[in-house]
Amino acid sequence: MARNPVTMSSPVDRLNELPPLPRRTPTPRRTGRYVLLLVTMLLIANAFVGERGLVALFRANQEHARLQQVIDALQVENGQLHRYVEALTEDPRLIEAVARGELDMIRPGEQLFIVRTTTTLSAESAPIPPNGDPADGVR
Repeated sequence: MARNPVTMSSPVDRLNELPPLPRRTPTPRRTGRYVLLLVTMLLIANAFVGERGLVALFRANQEHARLQQVIDALQVENGQLHRYVEALTEDPRLIEAVARGELDMIRPGEQLFIVRTTTTLSAESAPIPPNGDPADGVR
């Protein structure tokens, strides 16, 4: 007895005749995207506001500029003081001027005169006598 190959089929042949199974569409991975977005936002915020962020860098640059101005002013003052020291060691007239001006010294043989200036008293600014009548003091 001859078998009909079309009528006799194996289970594998039947699978080939079936339409293909629908593919599962991948579910969106929103959680992973949210985590990635959160990490990115934290890194950007840290870059701006963090310990070594842009704001800290801006403040450090301002502090550096301020300190550089202080250093420049101190260098100018230091140069002036060096020139003053050189002048004191080389110029005896400057030493004498400092001794006369700051230490109130005079040369041997000079005489010191202290001059006091007084203002003339007018009738309005005359002292009031002890009895309290200003007319008694003016004559």
